[in-house]
Amino acid sequence: MNKRRRKLADLHTHLYGCIHPADFLEFLKDREVDWTRYESNYHRVYGVSPRITNILERCRRGVAGGKDEFDRLFVFGDDHAGNFDRFQAKYDMLNHGSDWAGFSRGKVAFPALVNQVCTFIHKIIARQRRQNIGYIEQRMNLRPEFTRAQSSEFILAMLRSYGEYEVSDIQARLAISLPRDNPWPNWELVREAALGPLGHLLTGIDFCYLEEGYPPKDQRELFNEVKDFNRRYPERALAILYHVGESFNDKSLESAVRWVHEAAELGAHRLGHAIALGVDPEQYGGHTRSESVAERMDQLRYDLRHRKGLAEFGVPVDLTTATDELESISALPINHRITMEYDDAKLDELRQRQELAIRCVRDLGAVIEVCPTSNRRIGGIACPEHHPVKRFIADDAPFVIASDDPGIFGITLADEIAWVKEHHQLPGDAVDHIVDLSWSRRSEVLTGRSSPVPS
Repeated sequence: MNKRRRKLADLHTHLYGCIHPADFLEFLKDREVDWTRYESNYHRVYGVSPRITNILERCRRGVAGGKDEFDRLFVFGDDHAGNFDRFQAKYDMLNHGSDWAGFSRGKVAFPALVNQVCTFIHKIIARQRRQNIGYIEQRMNLRPEFTRAQSSEFILAMLRSYGEYEVSDIQARLAISLPRDNPWPNWELVREAALGPLGHLLTGIDFCYLEEGYPPKDQRELFNEVKDFNRRYPERALAILYHVGESFNDKSLESAVRWVHEAAELGAHRLGHAIALGVDPEQYGGHTRSESVAERMDQLRYDLRHRKGLAEFGVPVDLTTATDELESISALPINHRITMEYDDAKLDELRQRQELAIRCVRDLGAVIEVCPTSNRRIGGIACPEHHPVKRFIADDAPFVIASDDPGIFGITLADEIAWVKEHHQLPGDAVDHIVDLSWSRRSEVLTGRSSPVPS
């Protein structure tokens, strides 16, 4: 194994989520920030004031313990875990304290904003090098306030920053996050950048943030467009990275599993989190949930399409019953909610559905991105026995271990790997194998641009 392969590859990170609290504290040191919106949302979610102005003043005066207070406020730790709203309330410090807020209010010029983002890129990569990371894929979104020209310049500036490391001991790549509601304008910008002189550093597109209300099927046309682009320009092919099955309070558990499977069917190369696919159903216990008529109809059609596979895993689908239900609910408004009860038998059936979907994901060649800390703190999976990675290991699902937002979580990729090893009793050679697989599941490998072993 060559020297570079002994290093770690982190395939699922968000650029601003990688900012270390010490670097952000340094950035805030001499800045005046309007924290009103941040403090208001933090209080709404946590029920207490973040006291950020007081903490920053203590840090500026060098008061003992001030930095530790800032770190606790910045990091989304185990004691804050529970759901995405709690995470977002923490992340808002970055949104409101950085130049993004100033740019939105017209108080920060575009060149200054770009310069600040690139400065953070270099600080992040410097820390990752010290953490034995040899390859990093980072995701970043474009702001709706940007003009088309500004968006193009923003992408190019980030690529220039990543390009400074081409001949170093760490390789950095970029994926642009597209909005789920209308990805097309930003896709055109990504397409142009991918064909530009630094396009080899742009290796994917990403769909993240809220997934509720945005079923994978809505992206079918966009996915097909990306596939066509990859056929025409194989040397600049782009991976489709799709967050799915991470948050699914708006639907049945069956539909959450289906969304992961369907994203893979549509052509996603890597699936972000996919908690729904592997979490032990015991995590949920007996409960009630609901989904829209539209979702229920999609689920019934899915069951009919996959009758044979579901039967193999012990989930019989009666053709007449499913067809009759489809006909019956089709007369209802599509947003009407249908309630479902989950008991032990229903949860056991869900396990079998997960088994089928895992096999299909594996057969389709998609890879699951497991971010252990993110899954525990945002997904609320406190018990290691319920964590999806346990199922993925047992079922030989294709996965990689990644860090997601290591700065905000206060962890490193090595910490994530160590957690999996400790809680799932993996021998050293199995851990080495998982680390090696990350190199072979880089975006540029999955799209055929590069060989599994970097040169």
